[in-house]
Amino acid sequence: MNQKTEQLSFFPVEKQHQEIIRNWLKKEHVKEYFYGQGLENTLRSLDDFVNGTENNEDVSWEHWIAYLSDKPFGYLMTSPVKGPYDSSEDYNKWYKEGKETITLDLLIGEEEFLGKGLAHRMIQEFLRNKFSHVSKVLIDPGATNKKAIHVYEKAGFKKAEQFCPDYDPVPHWMMVLEIDHLTNDPN
Repeated sequence: MNQKTEQLSFFPVEKQHQEIIRNWLKKEHVKEYFYGQGLENTLRSLDDFVNGTENNEDVSWEHWIAYLSDKPFGYLMTSPVKGPYDSSEDYNKWYKEGKETITLDLLIGEEEFLGKGLAHRMIQEFLRNKFSHVSKVLIDPGATNKKAIHVYEKAGFKKAEQFCPDYDPVPHWMMVLEIDHLTNDPN
């Protein structure tokens, strides 16, 4: 079966997925982008989410696993932008009262699925299936991560501004997707 026609599905991460994702985070193609404090925060949040112990009031991450047919291949993380109560000024400015905004981060963990055109499809289908009710989605790739930027643009994100996040001295692009643009796009 062709990967373009195979079914994508998305599930909240459960205990049986935890080791799969931890192994993906150790892979060479992932380590370049998940490292240091960001990796530590991701692992802690993943463990807390799976164990039901997440209690950080500033950031509430949801962790998702993506399947192509019956094979897990991708990992997605979302969090709401809470406006004036959010801990990050980089995200607060995108908040509009009455308009739900989320952040997104993701990876393809299995090498056999890299370079197959699945990343933008995964993003679009995930957002259509799980977050069609939100107004805006934010994602912030490193400015030198040309592959990710290309994929995000293909999925419908637009570059908004460059910034240096608190956790990383490397410049990043804040990219924004208006969900109405996604849901009206049949591709």
